[in-house]
Amino acid sequence: MERKQSNAFITARRGFCYLTIKSFGRNHEMMRIRNYQIEAEEKRDMRRLYPDVAFDWKKITQQLAEKREACRRYRSRRQNRNTANQSRASEQFYGVYVPGTRTIYTNGVPSTAAGVGALLDAVIQMDRSLQAALPLSEPVRKRTKPSLTLVKNDSQSKP
Repeated sequence: MERKQSNAFITARRGFCYLTIKSFGRNHEMMRIRNYQIEAEEKRDMRRLYPDVAFDWKKITQQLAEKREACRRYRSRRQNRNTANQSRASEQFYGVYVPGTRTIYTNGVPSTAAGVGALLDAVIQMDRSLQAALPLSEPVRKRTKPSLTLVKNDSQSKP
């Protein structure tokens, strides 16, 4: 039984367009397309590298035009979110726990509920380990109410 000639087509994944063929039931990406156009030299290379694939360049160009806006939207959305995360990630979050007063001094408040939960878990764990480590000869102090205090980070303003 003779194999049918494969057709090339355009796929888009994670904001990039690829020239693709279907091989053994799976998509095989032959080339990543930059600037949403395929140069004449690249077309010649594809024909030489894949002689058993049918390239309908008119159809491929039309598919590229259809995928262009979706890829641009995806990449600009991802880029904006990543730049926001990088600016936030540059300042490291830290805190100090004073067991005598059961107070936490931090340089900011965690931005997510998971961050707040991790901070509280760490405080509870430190408090329990300190209570377990108290010697029995030392009198137990009156229970104090835990508090959270924000401290301004002045290390960046110093020359």
